[in-house]
Amino acid sequence: MNNVKFSCLVDTNDQTNTIGLDIFLNNDKQFSENITGEKVISFNIPNENKEWTITFKIYGKNSSHTTLDNNGNIIKSTELSITNISFDEFDISNIIAIRPLTYLHNFNGNGEEINDKFFGIAGCNGTIELNFRTPIHIWLLENM
Repeated sequence: MNNVKFSCLVDTNDQTNTIGLDIFLNNDKQFSENITGEKVISFNIPNENKEWTITFKIYGKNSSHTTLDNNGNIIKSTELSITNISFDEFDISNIIAIRPLTYLHNFNGNGEEINDKFFGIAGCNGTIELNFRTPIHIWLLENM
């Protein structure tokens, strides 16, 4: 059985006050780290006939990660970017632009839980899901 290589680029806009990222493949943790700068993350996925979910879990963001002005407006906030998402070096940015990933969060405990859309930047603790199936070439053809 051959594998599919998944990869993405993660980064933060604040290398000193970091937040964490876990990445799961169908509930199996593939990555766990506080993001301190640009990092390429990759792992292999069996290319068998199967449904998959890659879950990005952002955690550890609190009030120290947000700077407010005197009127309570956010002027700076720690965020993570997750970009260059690819399978076997085929960038799926166009697919994600048409079918945004699900981003479930509650504004770090300051609001109701919402089912948002993810377009590359995560500013709240929560989970982002990428659902797909293998064989990957069929999924890519169906979603292009």
